[in-house]
Amino acid sequence: MKQLKRLTTLCFCAAVLLAACTRYGTAVSTITSTEYENKQLKVSALVSDNGGCDFYMEQGFCYSLFSPPSLTDIYTTQVKVNGYSEVDSFSAVFTLPLTDTAYYVRAYVKNSAGLSYSPVVKIPTGNQ
Repeated sequence: MKQLKRLTTLCFCAAVLLAACTRYGTAVSTITSTEYENKQLKVSALVSDNGGCDFYMEQGFCYSLFSPPSLTDIYTTQVKVNGYSEVDSFSAVFTLPLTDTAYYVRAYVKNSAGLSYSPVVKIPTGNQ
């Protein structure tokens, strides 16, 4: 009986913590820097508004030859950086295979209120 009471209390506390952020909003992120050299793109982002949540379920970047890239687009590549994190800034280095073209990249953040994207940044990779 004592274990059942503890388990019920624990489940209730977890539900309250997870549901608390859904009353607020999705996070707001911005790409703060990009550096392209030799097919390598280094990109950094900052979460400027956590939407009222203290943690993020996932953070990362998505990029494509088409704008705007999104996680549901089959032409978009996803680069996951963090899962279940409290970090407000994140970065990644990844390879852009084509040169002499433009890529479109944006950060994304998932919290319990949902998924949000940063504004799109165009990355030229040579002569277009």
